[in-house]
Amino acid sequence: MNKEKIIIFGTSKVAEIIYRCILDDTNSRWDPVVFTVDNNYRTESEKFGLPVVDFENIEKEYDTEKYKMIVAIGYHKMNRIREQKCAEAEKKGYQLVSFVHSGADISSNVEIGKNTVVLNNVSIGPFSKIGNNAFIYNGATISHHVTVEDNIWITSGTVIGGNSSVGSNCFLGINSTIAHNICIGSNNFIGANTVITKNTDKDSVYIVPDTPKYRLTTEQFMRMFQFD
Repeated sequence: MNKEKIIIFGTSKVAEIIYRCILDDTNSRWDPVVFTVDNNYRTESEKFGLPVVDFENIEKEYDTEKYKMIVAIGYHKMNRIREQKCAEAEKKGYQLVSFVHSGADISSNVEIGKNTVVLNNVSIGPFSKIGNNAFIYNGATISHHVTVEDNIWITSGTVIGGNSSVGSNCFLGINSTIAHNICIGSNNFIGANTVITKNTDKDSVYIVPDTPKYRLTTEQFMRMFQFD
């Protein structure tokens, strides 16, 4: 396979994960050749043997006709920083690409936008639509006829039921569950282990309390229940 050369925007853990997943996926069509980041965030000149170049001047060294880009940064300010950098990259003339791991189980008629990442063991059912700049981590399940809008972060273990929708600039935490036929408003923070069974308004936050500490020590607990 002739792979296409891409630039990875970012040098943080997110960029490291995307870089490693692309390399590990032997069916990937992408060949990362350089990292880029804003000058005031650049702390190294090389990463994993690849150059790290100032984003301000990236197009002078890497022709927009020969290289494409993926913006691989986190969900800061509800994904708006990543959204902004996507716009800046496109303004420079770069085509934004998506990375869909070959180990994801995705129906053949699912629509996926640009600068979207779908990692291994994600399941997306028929007639679903995934927007631009959505990051979907390992083990998430998106059922049938689901619409996920732009600038989204969906973490591992998230489940979205059929006929549901997730508005733009949302964060869905680990093991969160969205029931069937639910509309999640834009700019929602859905915390880990949260269960949503009713439609939500925009700018809403849903979190659940931590599991309380049990009164016994580990040794007392194991002795009481004869685990050892």
